[in-house]
Amino acid sequence: MAEAIAKNIPGKRWTRIIPPCILVYIFGFMDRTNIGFAMAGGMSEELQMTATLSGLAAGIFFVGYMVLQVPGGALAEKGHAKKFIAGAILAWSIMCVLLGFVDTAAHMLILRFLIGVAEGGVWPAVLVILSHWFPASERGRANSYFIMNIAIASIITGPVSGWLVTSYGWRSVFIVEGLVSLLLIFVWWPMISEDPKTAKWLSEEERNYIVSAREAEQAAISGETGKVSLGQIFGSLNMWKLILIYFAYQTGIYGFAMWLPTIIRDYVKLFL
Repeated sequence: MAEAIAKNIPGKRWTRIIPPCILVYIFGFMDRTNIGFAMAGGMSEELQMTATLSGLAAGIFFVGYMVLQVPGGALAEKGHAKKFIAGAILAWSIMCVLLGFVDTAAHMLILRFLIGVAEGGVWPAVLVILSHWFPASERGRANSYFIMNIAIASIITGPVSGWLVTSYGWRSVFIVEGLVSLLLIFVWWPMISEDPKTAKWLSEEERNYIVSAREAEQAAISGETGKVSLGQIFGSLNMWKLILIYFAYQTGIYGFAMWLPTIIRDYVKLFL
């Protein structure tokens, strides 16, 4: 029934909300994984970093990433997602550019950690935005479109970062990609609206549909479950199963992304 109603409602939210969310995370992904190309392109040798230290430089990002995961989602729920993500874009882009000028491994580690802090709250904040704009009947599709950013980013990051390293050296990867990420602010700020109730570009028909569907959702959830305590959340076996699965997935995917350029470089040297 809800899907039938949605088909007759204007769909401007799909073209105004989804694309900037995808773009933000494409460049976020690029700026977190481009260190793999820098390591293969001479960074480790120039900064006298062992394989262990290079791995720490790649992984310390995710230590920082945990810092704002929960606060980022909480701020978004209070209506600060647009400003929070705009600040994150500015912070991680500037620090990515600064990576191109580091002269010690310590500076590299500090900046990688801080980039992780800057990016950490973006994913939960985006999911909050999507939950505000897309009712439950549409949310799975909206989340799927957003998560496509990972595949798109992987397609773009490899050739672009490889070309920059080959043509201009490892420092150019951080400087160029950081500056390009900085331009995202000119896409994010004018396109994203925090809430359907305040979006000036939205038709009344579409606004009423989104707001009424969301209010009905919240009423249904409150009636079924009531207030959920932290103890209930952390005591959920299904949650821990999902955490374990996602932990294993992320370990494999980022280990692959970070070290593949170095592995390919070493194999090319070995056989050529």
